[in-house]
Amino acid sequence: MTTGISDNTIMMFVIHDALRRDAEQLARGVEHRDMHDPSRQTAFLSGWEVFKRQLQHHHDGEDRLLWPLVRTYLPARDEENALLSEMEQEHERIEPLITSVDTALRNSDAAWLGEATVTFRQELLAHLDHEERDAVPLMDAVLTAQDWRAYSRAQRKATGFKGAKEFFPYILDQADPDRAAQVGRLLPPPLRLLVSRAWQPRYAQTAHWN
Repeated sequence: MTTGISDNTIMMFVIHDALRRDAEQLARGVEHRDMHDPSRQTAFLSGWEVFKRQLQHHHDGEDRLLWPLVRTYLPARDEENALLSEMEQEHERIEPLITSVDTALRNSDAAWLGEATVTFRQELLAHLDHEERDAVPLMDAVLTAQDWRAYSRAQRKATGFKGAKEFFPYILDQADPDRAAQVGRLLPPPLRLLVSRAWQPRYAQTAHWN
């Protein structure tokens, strides 16, 4: 089956799916977790740290690399430039909300954590929907295959080998099978084997969230 998503943007959708998954994991965990169970506490914090790291890395890559690249095609297109500014502003609103969740977790403040989680989740999900609805079609329309390859190379360099060992298992965990298969077809065969045979099994050995 095909996903109906271009090879250029499929990674964006799979990353977003993973972020949505963990936003739900966070919300469920905050509602139901036992604050006094050390093993559950450790797993929950592990899940949060990975989620936070991957979200910040994703937003950083867009702000430093992707939006400037798209803007090179929009010198006189005010509406599209305004859309990219909205993406950046939404990232700026989300960042302090991450800090609020983080601080509430460290202080074991259940009431603050509940409020911070609700606000963070709402802002993040609204942003992901907005980006997919409006920004992704713009990127697909203006960026060339060469542009996407350059962006991917820059992201891989920023991620590094160590980061890739977490990134690929993270985005493929519970991923839609068709979307995961499309991502797999885009990976070089040696990397595809490394992800499936080594990195994903190793990632699964660590409890995340519960």
